[in-house]
Formats: sequence, structure tokens, C-alpha cells
Amino acid sequence: MPLYGTLDLTTKSASLPTMRDLETEAWALPRAEMLQVLVEAPRATTEGLLPKAMHPALPAYVIFAVTHYSESPVGPFTLAVMRLGSRAGAHPRGFVLGAVASTVDAARELKARWGFPVEAGTVKLVRRHDRIGGVVERDGKRVLDCALIDPEAIAGTDVQYINWVTAANAPLDGAVSPMLVQVDPKYTIHKAERGRPEVKAFEGAAWNAGALRLGDPIVATCCTVDTDLPRIRFVMDPLKPVFQGTRKIRDTRAED
Repeated sequence: MPLYGTLDLTTKSASLPTMRDLETEAWALPRAEMLQVLVEAPRATTEGLLPKAMHPALPAYVIFAVTHYSESPVGPFTLAVMRLGSRAGAHPRGFVLGAVASTVDAARELKARWGFPVEAGTVKLVRRHDRIGGVVERDGKRVLDCALIDPEAIAGTDVQYINWVTAANAPLDGAVSPMLVQVDPKYTIHKAERGRPEVKAFEGAAWNAGALRLGDPIVATCCTVDTDLPRIRFVMDPLKPVFQGTRKIRDTRAED
């Protein structure tokens, strides 16, 4: 029998971000620099974080991504996102637990357009000769300090990014209700590096991660990419398996 998440999003609607609609235009985000750190997490500490429609990854892991977007419709900003490794049916996905953006404008638009559970804070991506670090602070407290140690150049084809799933209240068929929203950026990688992952500080409560604890590090990469935030293609019922509860909104790639 397949394993499913246990989170009933219909009981959490008051705490979810609310999207304006499902009609946002895509954002082109050229020459972004993206640090991604993967770390295992004891599965017992991830219970209750994944919606019932999705499957947990085995072993459990989390993805920290700290990305500096040098160009966007709301100006330059840096975004930190924490995602829980999972699957939607047979497809690997990263379920967004929490996010912090470096500007108020970016936080507002990411929440309203794509349903990110994002707040404004201090987010920095710092490159040194021996490390590439991401530091996040909220309300004067450091909630994440992660890094790639001793970067080495690799081929862009050696890096794989998985699509995101966010949980938000969104309008559909005349009603606003909790749903899962797929966010599937495109990536053209210009430069890629890999190194040893390190997490020096992590506060789960700041990422809506409850009692989640971090385990062994897996890998860290940093890439310079042309990417985007796309139009919404699919939404999913948060209580049904995705093969039953997925609804196609549009064929984004045909319209881009």
C-alpha cells in the first residue's frame, strides 16, 4: 500500500495564504543564482507536514533553496524556500513549508500570485572563495544558515530541480477553498557547482516545519540559471490522491 501524508488542509485554511486568482502571468527571472542544500530528516519528525493527497519521500529529506533574482517585475530580491521532499503520484515534488523574501513587494506578490507561504525578512546569498552561503533572519533572529563548502564546477546536466507544490486558498468555480498548486519553473543552467552541504542554524517554527529535525546532509549545488515563475497549470484537491483530484487549468507551455 502506498503511503500518504496525514495533513488535512481543510482544517488549516485560516493559516494558508490566499491567492487573488489562478490567472497570474509568468515572471521571467534571468541570471538568477540559486543555492540548493538537501538534508535528510528523521521521518518521525515530518509527520503531519505533508497533505493527504501526496506521498512522503523515503528516506525523508528537505530542500533549502536560497536564490538571488537580479531581475524581476518587482525588482531584485532574494528568496529562501524550505520544501519537504515528496511525490505527487509518481512524480517527485517539493512541498513548500515556508519561505522568506528580502522585500515586502516580492513577498506580497509571491503570496498572491503563486500561494507561497512567504513573509518578508532578511535574506542574503554570499559567495566567498571557499563557500557559498545563505543566511535568513526574521524579527532579528537567524532562522537559517546554510552553505555549500568547497565548490567545484560540474556540468549543468548533473543538477536536477524538482517542481514545487504550494498550499493556498484559491478561487475556483465561484468558491475559495484550500488546494494544492503546482509551480513548475523552467531552468536553463549557465554555470553549476557542487560541494559539501552545511547547515549551521535552523529554526523549524519559522518555516512552518513544526518539530522537524535535520539529519545527515546529502548534497549542495549552486547554479546560475535563467528561470521563471510560470502561469498555473495544475491544481489538486488536498484530500484526494492526485490521479483523482488533479485539475488542469491551462497548458502553460503552449501559451508562454
